[in-house]
Amino acid sequence: MITWLNHHLQAIKLVLSRMRTNLLSTFMICLVVGVAMCLPSLFYLAVDNLSKLTDHMKSETEISLFLKLDATAANIAEIDAVLAKNTAIHQYHLVTRDEAWQQLQAKSKDNSNISSAIEQLGKNPLPDAFYIQAKSADPDTLETLRNTLQSIPGVEQAILNADWAKRLATLLGIGKKLTFFITALLAIVLLVIIGNTVRMQILTQKDEIEVSYLIGATNSFIRMPFLYAGILYGLFGGLLSVLMVGGIIQTFNYSVMEISRLYGSDFSLEIVNAELYLVIIGMAVAIGWIGSYLAVTRAISAIKIS
Repeated sequence: MITWLNHHLQAIKLVLSRMRTNLLSTFMICLVVGVAMCLPSLFYLAVDNLSKLTDHMKSETEISLFLKLDATAANIAEIDAVLAKNTAIHQYHLVTRDEAWQQLQAKSKDNSNISSAIEQLGKNPLPDAFYIQAKSADPDTLETLRNTLQSIPGVEQAILNADWAKRLATLLGIGKKLTFFITALLAIVLLVIIGNTVRMQILTQKDEIEVSYLIGATNSFIRMPFLYAGILYGLFGGLLSVLMVGGIIQTFNYSVMEISRLYGSDFSLEIVNAELYLVIIGMAVAIGWIGSYLAVTRAISAIKIS
C-alpha cells in the first residue's frame, strides 16, 4: 500500500515540477479550461435564476373562480370547503358580489361614461368570486388546477391568465437545451485541447518511455504521470473558472443593486454556490482525465508498434 502511494506521490510531484518549468503554457491551458467551463456555468445561472424568479411572481398566477349568479350562501360554503381541501392551492379569498359592485362603483367615479353605464344597469350583474393563488407556477399544473376548479358544482367559469408562465416556461426550456449543447461542445473542445497537450508531452518524452519499457515498466506506470497531468489541468482550470464565475456574479450584483432597489426587490445572485462550484471542478477534472487517458493510450500503442 505504501509503495502504491509513493508511486502516485512521485507521479504528482513529477507533473507539478514539469508544470512549474513550463509555467506560461500551463497557465494558458488552465485559462482555456477555466473560460470553457465558465461560459456554460453562466448560462446555467441565468436559467436557474429565471426559474427562481417565478417564485416571486406567484401572486400573478391567479385563478378567478366566478360562481353562478343564483349561488346561495350554502353553495359558497360548500365551494369554500372544497377549496380548503385542495393541496394545490396556496391561498384564496372570496369577493362577494356586493363587495365587487362597491369596488366597481368606486373605481368608476373618475370616469363619467362608465359611471353612467353602471347607473343604467340598475342592478348588480356581478357574481360572487373566489380568487385563488396556486402553489405552483408551472403552466401544465395551473391548467390542471383550473380544469379541476371548473368542474366544481356551482362554478360558472374558472379563468386563468397564465400566458406569461407559458412563455417563461418555453424560454427556460430553450435555455436549458442551449446550456446543454454549449456544455457538450465545449467539453469536446477541452478533450481535444488537453489530449493534444498530453500527446505533445508524450512525444517529447518518447525516448524515456521506450527505455522504461525496456526495463520492464507497465502501461499503468507509464500512463500515470500523464493522467495526473490531465487531472491537474482540469483541477486548476476548474478553480480558475470558479474565480471567474464568482467575480462575474459579484460585478453583476453591483450593477443590478440599484435597479433592484428602485423596484423594491432584493434580487441578487449567490456568490457562494458550493454545489455549482463542485460541479464545475468535478467536470473539469473528469474532462482532463478522459482527454489525457485517450491521448496517452493512443500514443503508447503507437510507440509499442514502432
